[in-house]
Amino acid sequence: MLNFKELKLDKRIDDSTDPFVGIRKNANGEPEFRLPIGFDNFPEGDFNETKQLFFRMYRTFKKFEKDNLGKFQSEKSTGKDNIEISGNAYQFKDKEGNDVILYSKISVIENMLEAYQDLALDVLERRIGRNDNIDFTKIYHYLHKAVYLEDDIIYIESMNLARQTLQYEGANIIELFCFIVSELQQELEQTNDGRVNELANKFREQHLTHDQSLFNEETFETTIFSLKEILDDIDKTTAYKDDDYWRLYEAIETFLYGELDMENTHENGIFWGINSFWPIWEDICNTYAFKEFDNIVYADAKIIVDGKRVANATFGGHQIFCKKSFENPFFIEFLGEKRWMRPDLIHKYCDSYSFDKDIEVKEEKTRYPEVVNVNVILLSKESEKIFKEFLGILKTLLENHKKTYKKYGPKLIANDEFKNYPIRLLDAGKKIIKLQLENNKTKFFKISDWKYHSADSCKSDNKKIETDIIKQLSYEFALHQNYLDYIIESQFVIPYFYPDNYKFNDGNNIGDFIEDNLLTDNLKNNGIRVFKANFMKIQQIYLAEL
Repeated sequence: MLNFKELKLDKRIDDSTDPFVGIRKNANGEPEFRLPIGFDNFPEGDFNETKQLFFRMYRTFKKFEKDNLGKFQSEKSTGKDNIEISGNAYQFKDKEGNDVILYSKISVIENMLEAYQDLALDVLERRIGRNDNIDFTKIYHYLHKAVYLEDDIIYIESMNLARQTLQYEGANIIELFCFIVSELQQELEQTNDGRVNELANKFREQHLTHDQSLFNEETFETTIFSLKEILDDIDKTTAYKDDDYWRLYEAIETFLYGELDMENTHENGIFWGINSFWPIWEDICNTYAFKEFDNIVYADAKIIVDGKRVANATFGGHQIFCKKSFENPFFIEFLGEKRWMRPDLIHKYCDSYSFDKDIEVKEEKTRYPEVVNVNVILLSKESEKIFKEFLGILKTLLENHKKTYKKYGPKLIANDEFKNYPIRLLDAGKKIIKLQLENNKTKFFKISDWKYHSADSCKSDNKKIETDIIKQLSYEFALHQNYLDYIIESQFVIPYFYPDNYKFNDGNNIGDFIEDNLLTDNLKNNGIRVFKANFMKIQQIYLAEL
């Protein structure tokens, strides 16, 4: 297993032609953890930070694998993208057969978890003891132990029948296996099975000190050494070894002794990582947007959120999300043919004070079923204008219906209170003010494009940024054609690592904009902002969907 204390870090402060993220050997033959773009602030030599990032990236790759395996398998019959599996590697291919990305698994962990899923529940329940089943073909052997009841009924409590069991001297291989699985599940933030925890704690009490752990900076090496010795003793003293024993033994041995073989990317023991990280970055951002934004009208996304794929439409052979009320304008038409463009995400919002947010209407019933007492409460200074408009509408409605409701005596008691006010007029007043506010709203579209760029690349002229700007302006132009009354904003969203104690400018913990004066002239002149997203925070939202 990896020693996070000795693991070298490869932090890139600029965009690289090599988009690999994961662990592989460096020029000196040492394992090296290549971090995503934007991690130039990641701390060096921090065991816990490195360990946490490794296991979160492991879970991120697993979710990406799970989501895309299901997607491509379901589309395989239609000639869309598909996956080839070779050893522990997954090659995602497009419809022309070109490699898109290569994702490799890490066998030292995979073997343990797969063995647990396949065998654990079955193996853990095997125990030496009486078998409570009744074999009626041998019941005559137990008639002398039977209890005879009325109506010629006999009762036999138990039968000593043959039962397959595993018995080990000294440490138990199942307990050792459960200890390792329990430690892994804790780091992977998975729910631990109660029985696994019970056997893991039993193993710890009998063979380790209270502070020993596989993933503790101080005790990692001593714990690994102890487990290797225990595994060796178990193997020497175990007489009966069936297929289940060898499955557990090999999984434990691989975990304790295994290393990452960086020589061949198509065989077992391949390096761990993904050779192109940008598709994962897009999925992370899209998942965050669908979980946190209220009104997404368009997204080039096929992610799974709340157990369902968000894609609901197909344009130009590509599945996307498009709200039914949103007319997709992102195409260029030539000679009757449409060539579709696909911005990452379009978010619609309005900038105004909401009636329900800024003033509160409290209603009290009276002796007349159709009338109420009404109190209007100001919730903010900004709501004063809205309240005055609301008050004027109420007064007008009172005057117009004075004769009709004269017997109830509706009247204005004070600036913020009405007595015996008809319910129908109250509802009418609410509807009118809401319509007025809706018509006065400033409407916005925000075009967000997820860019796997470094912050520095947005501060100096380069061809990649210039191309991205042209694409973004094309999206804006197409959107303006159909939605003239909307203000359109554009932003690039890039990954960035923030320390836990970082203080964000506007009080949020999601990220900060790069100051406009630091951006390239082309970005500034075209009004495109660059947002440095808090990678660790939005990654948590992504992993919550695993």
